[in-house]
Amino acid sequence: MNQQAARRPSFPRRFARTLKGLVLWSHDRGTWQYDVMVALILVFVFLTPARFFHDQPVYNPWHARDIMRLDTDPNGVRYRVSAQLLASYDPDPYRAAPEVFQLNLNHPFTIVRIQEVRGEGGEVVWYDVWVRE
Repeated sequence: MNQQAARRPSFPRRFARTLKGLVLWSHDRGTWQYDVMVALILVFVFLTPARFFHDQPVYNPWHARDIMRLDTDPNGVRYRVSAQLLASYDPDPYRAAPEVFQLNLNHPFTIVRIQEVRGEGGEVVWYDVWVRE
């Protein structure tokens, strides 16, 4: 019995091995250690309040389809800008367009003209904005 006690690892060593297995996820399915790990994960998922994560929706206003460079003519460069994008800055497109283009263009510009583009239902869907660069 003395030899058997000498071969058996001490409690701190067994505890450290179990803890290492939990951290490295090395226990087999069906063992009590695996069940404890899964239970801890479930407790964390279901009992952690959402405000702990500071979760906020992400809005990226610079999607490729929100501002499109169309062509160049004698009036300047024509861009097609989403009406939703301009409305998110200001309800008046003449006040919103300079702010949107200031964030989007890396050089001086002048807005020459803004023209509404209406959809099938008659609502404004896009604005064509001519910019002199």
